[in-house]
Amino acid sequence: MKFLAVLFIGFFCVLTTYATDGCAACDDDCGCEPVCECEHPPRAPAGVMGDHAHHKGGWMVSYRYMAMHMEGVGGGDASGYMMRPESMDMQMHMVGAMYAPTKNLTLAMMVPYIIKDMDMVRGPLSLPRSAHTEGVGDIRLAGVYNLWSSHVQQVLLNLALGLPTGSIDEENAAGNRLGYPMQLGSGSYSLMPGVTYTGLSNGWGWGAQAKASFQLNENKHDYQLGNRYDLQVWGLRDLCKSSAISLRLNGWHRDNIDGADPTLAVAMSPGNDPDKRAATRLDALVGIDYRPTGKVTGLRLAIEGGVPLYQDLDGPQLEGEWMFIGGLQLSF
Repeated sequence: MKFLAVLFIGFFCVLTTYATDGCAACDDDCGCEPVCECEHPPRAPAGVMGDHAHHKGGWMVSYRYMAMHMEGVGGGDASGYMMRPESMDMQMHMVGAMYAPTKNLTLAMMVPYIIKDMDMVRGPLSLPRSAHTEGVGDIRLAGVYNLWSSHVQQVLLNLALGLPTGSIDEENAAGNRLGYPMQLGSGSYSLMPGVTYTGLSNGWGWGAQAKASFQLNENKHDYQLGNRYDLQVWGLRDLCKSSAISLRLNGWHRDNIDGADPTLAVAMSPGNDPDKRAATRLDALVGIDYRPTGKVTGLRLAIEGGVPLYQDLDGPQLEGEWMFIGGLQLSF
């Protein structure tokens, strides 16, 4: 964890050296206006949410697609279990809407649709097995409050409430409940506070965000997912008036599950063990951001792709291999 902290601090210090007290011009070759008057206000990379607020009465609708592939077991030996995971693919389609009722407050709602596929082997003969789940996940209601802003920097407060709309009753073909990683929701209400800092100057953008997710109650199956803590920093560089490239470091830690589903036999699979779900990971992602100019305004397309740089798994778990994020936004 000390290594991650030093890495985040060093990266953030490099980015913020570009901060200035006033508006600076973009690259002359692009013909941009001063940064604070550019048509494309500062935005974080595709995978960051809650990075901006809107003007009073402003709306934004959005669609995000996220995909992640995990393969290979790390964090311990899984040979003692009857079922052993080999790989897993997770996809999420998320639609969202934002509205600003006041100058400093923006409200948001996000609805995810999740698809999970896991390949496993069973017994000493390693017979192949698979599991599939899909459906609506936990809906989020969120607020973004503009705490402080200048010409080139801003600080936002984030607060979201997670609703237990995702299923925790997913079963396999035999009618047995699947392990924790294959469920679509938490079954609990959750509170997600955070703070976001962003800046933009001389064609450079930078930012940092700290967030946490706290489960507020035990669900109907006598457990609650572990709390999660996220810290990320990023930098962007304008290529021209309509596009920018980005680099992001995303670090997170997840606690073990508190309690246990009484129907899940721990000896069956490591995914059934609530005491072996903690994890710490650092991902590096690169992205590109595009905003059409001219008659089309308020439209943004952004994509990101990345791989883990570091992961520490508390027990036999699938290791992350790669992730992809794409987003389309329309503000009006």
